[in-house]
Amino acid sequence: MITEVLKKLAYLYYPKNICPWNQKEQYLETEEYKRLKGLIEHFDSDNNQKMRDTIKAEFDKDPVLKDFEDFSRLDWQDRCYTFFLNVIENGELCSITLYLSVLVPYYVIDIIIHKKQIVISKSRIEELQSEKLDSRKIKDLVLEVEDIVEKKLLYSKFPKEILNNKFEDISFQDSYLGEFKMFNAFFNNQFIHRVGHGN
Repeated sequence: MITEVLKKLAYLYYPKNICPWNQKEQYLETEEYKRLKGLIEHFDSDNNQKMRDTIKAEFDKDPVLKDFEDFSRLDWQDRCYTFFLNVIENGELCSITLYLSVLVPYYVIDIIIHKKQIVISKSRIEELQSEKLDSRKIKDLVLEVEDIVEKKLLYSKFPKEILNNKFEDISFQDSYLGEFKMFNAFFNNQFIHRVGHGN
């Protein structure tokens, strides 16, 4: 049932059977695209920066979550606010990314373990691990984030079983018809690396 409701909502923002690649002019003139663009612009305004600041203020109450960074790119027409946090666990650089949709009151949390990253040296990771004062594991931090998002912001987890369901008849930006997923419709053009603890 929720799948059908979300599909109907998606059809409010993305025109059916018009590809943004080879029918760009026509796509940009549709009611659906104009509705989506207007909503994104509304959430990208100075007034709504206060909303993101309020979200960040909730994280600031926690000694680890205070390091969440706002990586929201509504100026690129993302359909969500994006918050990103790096943590060190078991000698590995890991990241937690929180996506909060501006189209529906749903969120997704993505967890990545950066096994082959070259940005931070192994010795620096070991140093950061030894300096770590908080004993919580990623799964515990994710539970804390979920608690804040659900109780304070009144968002719900996006149903994980439909995150990668594809739409055959709608698309946006760099996605072709038939490649656009539920996650893309309500969040951004990325893909989920790992469906993490709880999402």
